[in-house]
Amino acid sequence: MNNTIASTVNSIDDYIRKNKWFDFHLWRYDGRNLIIAGSSDLTYYHKLEIIFTDVFFASTFFEGWHSDTDKAVIELPDPEFNKELNIKFEIEQGYQVFIIRTEDYKNDIYIAAKEIGFNTDTVYYYYRENLKDNERLA
Repeated sequence: MNNTIASTVNSIDDYIRKNKWFDFHLWRYDGRNLIIAGSSDLTYYHKLEIIFTDVFFASTFFEGWHSDTDKAVIELPDPEFNKELNIKFEIEQGYQVFIIRTEDYKNDIYIAAKEIGFNTDTVYYYYRENLKDNERLA
């Protein structure tokens, strides 16, 4: 396991778990990169983008979902479960499986990608003047 990836996953999870609740939706997929957007208020904006680069596989929901912030929300599978997921989803060598835990579905989100990053800009879903630093329009 790559320590940089593990550190990034921990940073994302720490950011999410500072909130009383957090909602997500699939924001964008361009054939290579997949972005999951999250916030405590997805009606007007999101405050987190989890960016998966060089995506090989994704088992996700297109509609929004909730995650319980009292527990780990995003994590890497332990080695045994990782092996099981690699076999089940036929993940090619060189990709890392990421798990995003859902609260309102029986299944969690699984994404296999080469890299992960994140952005904590506030992205507004409506026109807004006088944007500050780290704010932008969708």
